[in-house]
Amino acid sequence: MTASADTDNPTTASSTTTSPGAAFSNVVSAAIELAAAKVSQKAADWTGGGGAKQQAGVKSAQAGLQGKNPVWAAIKGAWSGGTSMVKAAIVAALVALVLLLLLSPVLLLVFLLSLLVIAAVAKARSSRR
Repeated sequence: MTASADTDNPTTASSTTTSPGAAFSNVVSAAIELAAAKVSQKAADWTGGGGAKQQAGVKSAQAGLQGKNPVWAAIKGAWSGGTSMVKAAIVAALVALVLLLLLSPVLLLVFLLSLLVIAAVAKARSSRR
């Protein structure tokens, strides 16, 4: 199907050549662009609002789909979507983790020494009888 333009009459349309296949391709392309725009807008709505849990879930899912670490993305999402109370809880958890890692060798040593003392006392008591 071909439409020709009348150069004397500026009100007529310019020349375009369209076939059913090209028209179908244009319609499909426009539909895909519209669907992508809607999905992008929905993702922007999800990531732009919501609480810490929603942010963590969305960021974790996005990272998983992109092949990145979903745990770290969830932590960053919870931080960005969290209130000051959530951020304080995250900081407290990190401080507790650091203290646990620093103190755990000391606690293990104290536990093993206490086992040695208990064993020595038990042996001393059994040899007295």
